[in-house]
Amino acid sequence: MRIEDQEGVSQVAFPVSGRAASARRGSPRPLPPNPGMNITGMESAVTARLNMQGGAMGTLDAAILNGERKSFRQLVDANRFWAFNGTIGMTDTPLVSVSEGETIKLEIYNDTSFSHAMHLHGMHFREVTKDADPGPFRDTLLMFGGETRTIAFFADNPGKWLFHCHMLSHADSGMMTWLEVT
Repeated sequence: MRIEDQEGVSQVAFPVSGRAASARRGSPRPLPPNPGMNITGMESAVTARLNMQGGAMGTLDAAILNGERKSFRQLVDANRFWAFNGTIGMTDTPLVSVSEGETIKLEIYNDTSFSHAMHLHGMHFREVTKDADPGPFRDTLLMFGGETRTIAFFADNPGKWLFHCHMLSHADSGMMTWLEVT
């Protein structure tokens, strides 16, 4: 679209030659299932819990910041007022450490008044539904205030992987942790 006169302009042409097929084609065959779509070992999965805390109207009255316990007032003054499991920002130890090939179940509780889009790097997870069935594959889960939800994933990608609130101002002010797959 030209800005000056609001008229459309062709920028590329795709010449087509030949004739259209005279017979309608049938439906294509379905693709084979993607490998690694099932999460096995749910009964014996390594389990962990992540409590999300902080923000205005939250229940966080103190948290660990840079190795020291600080009051909520001190945290606000430092512009660091979101926490995972009572700690603000990245920890020296991972939330969970597993060997490649293990299954992880992570229960997440949003003890805040805000929604948080929780994003996992390096792997995809499925939400464990109320029926204990796995939901669709995702790398981000929107958690509403007061919710508890569980995700599960197969640790198939070795590395140190960030797990954080995808609202980057929340991550910057404390909502970050990491997982390790060895």
